[in-house]
Amino acid sequence: MNRNEFKLHLEEYAVELKYDEKSNSSIETYLRYAGLFISFLSHENDITKIDVINFKKYVVDVLKFSSTTSQLIVICVNKFLHYCNLDDLKVKQIRVQKQSTVDEIMTSKDFKRLLRIAKRIGDTQTYYIMKSLAYTGVRNEELKYFTYENIQNRKMYILVKNKGKERKVPIPQRLRRELLDYCKKEKINKGLIFYSSKDRNTMPHRSTIFRRLKKIAGIARVKKSIVHAHAFRHLFAITFLENGGDSLDLMNILGHNSLETTRGYVIKTQDQLRKQIENKIKY
Repeated sequence: MNRNEFKLHLEEYAVELKYDEKSNSSIETYLRYAGLFISFLSHENDITKIDVINFKKYVVDVLKFSSTTSQLIVICVNKFLHYCNLDDLKVKQIRVQKQSTVDEIMTSKDFKRLLRIAKRIGDTQTYYIMKSLAYTGVRNEELKYFTYENIQNRKMYILVKNKGKERKVPIPQRLRRELLDYCKKEKINKGLIFYSSKDRNTMPHRSTIFRRLKKIAGIARVKKSIVHAHAFRHLFAITFLENGGDSLDLMNILGHNSLETTRGYVIKTQDQLRKQIENKIKY
């Protein structure tokens, strides 16, 4: 199979991903990295495994992506090759050593500062988006299940469907009441609570939310690199466990298939671990 044939398969692959009920963000990622692989190919001959190996080296040595991103790219390309019935061209994944700590993550203090700034500058929608993410642990794309109908009648949870699974995400009643007040002020009486300025039936694009978060972070003097939609999910996970939550319950709330996946959400900073040791290890 040559480069032009790959391009044709990429269009069909996009349809296949939709049939698999992948989220829009996942589809974008799969197609972006499969497209990156195709654009790397510099000849019109049939693609060989050497081409795929060279692409892997190109990602690591030339583009200098992080090991985590490089691993994701290889996974996406291997998946595309599998779709093209070219499993013999697949390459080994890049090994990423699992971290026990990280340098910096969002803290509850950062979160409260972001909320204060969002309220101060009048960005009410982002204020409640941040609260909804941090108090429920949902993914950014799962905010579409925050509808006026879904928070009515004292509902204790929101039904979320993602990655072919359905789960009930508990919603704190204080948050539910705040969202109802927000709906009342914004005259929202049906459909999405968080919608695009251009279309009430469409969520704000994730890039729009990303830009808003970075703007708020800059004003709040919170390091921009730790402020993104997924950071609130990590904050939720850490806070849940620190306050006596069970790991299995957390796994179910986040919609993970294994505790190993959940573990990646509760890695703490060296400073947090040091303080825990100081507070708990006493002789």
